[in-house]
Amino acid sequence: MTPDEARSLGRAIRTVRTERGLTQMKLAHAVGISNGLLGNWERGTVSAARGKPAHPPTITREHLETLAAALDCTPAEIADRAALTPTTRLLYGLDPLGPARTVVGGRHFDLTDAEADRVADFIAGLIAARSLT
Repeated sequence: MTPDEARSLGRAIRTVRTERGLTQMKLAHAVGISNGLLGNWERGTVSAARGKPAHPPTITREHLETLAAALDCTPAEIADRAALTPTTRLLYGLDPLGPARTVVGGRHFDLTDAEADRVADFIAGLIAARSLT
């Protein structure tokens, strides 16, 4: 997650929290985290300390789900208020992958055309090698 995305997601968390009438302390207690960690998430930055520069905080998918549950909403409702890239939204499980286009051994995979060609070549090689024995 980029620093801008972290700040945007933090603002979204803060907005939903204040709309629900919760203080940072009450939400942090409900989620089972420290008030300081929630503050870092809402600011979108971890302050520089012990020689380390400031950096975006890590908010896992599980953290976002737990926050959303405590705020009586869905992770998508929080994320929709934030400016997140499609990649970040995918990491949080907010946008589904496209339909699977390639089936190998009964399993579905969403592969690019180049990847599908490589898989087909590999399988053809396996079949040819098996035929030689």
